[in-house]
Amino acid sequence: MEIKEDYKLEDIELEDIEYTIAKIKTSFKITLPPVAFVEVKTFGDICEVFQKNIKYQHEESCTVQQAFYKIRNAIVISQKIDRKNISPSTRLDEIFSRIGRRKKIKKFQKELAIPVNFLTMKTWLLLSIIAGFLISLVAFFFNWKFALTGVLSCLIFNWIATKLQQEIELISIGNLAEKVAREHYLQARRNQDTINKKEIKGYSM
Repeated sequence: MEIKEDYKLEDIELEDIEYTIAKIKTSFKITLPPVAFVEVKTFGDICEVFQKNIKYQHEESCTVQQAFYKIRNAIVISQKIDRKNISPSTRLDEIFSRIGRRKKIKKFQKELAIPVNFLTMKTWLLLSIIAGFLISLVAFFFNWKFALTGVLSCLIFNWIATKLQQEIELISIGNLAEKVAREHYLQARRNQDTINKKEIKGYSM
């Protein structure tokens, strides 16, 4: 669900509010007591609370751009690719070809030193696991042993599929830079003692 700045909190699902607050706290590495949100009425109010309480020095520089530079540097070192051939529009599946993809991405992640994951499993596989899990839940009404076996099988299969996933969920390096800036804001910045307060609302929607 996309949350707009002027949305009243009473019109937003509680799960969306909690998810948004948790995401901002994690990305900006900040903790606030529940009392800090007593007077908030809109999503924009939540962002203003964070803006007032974040103690980092304000610096008007683009975090996505800085994330791109870090990503490009990590690719140059880990994949031995000329930086001239890397731009925000460069496709990730061209940088990380399917043969040996997981190994290549692990080397890249180690060099980047930011815990960002952009691999996923095939859509049909994910849907199959979900369907199997739902069928197993329904089976509890008929045969609990069969149902329990089905649930456990789905969980184990999901764990294995997650470990072996090779599909890239993003298209370009620019998309990856946006993901890094959104999920690991401070780590994405050149100077991790600074933030651009104008970006808070953008990275939390």
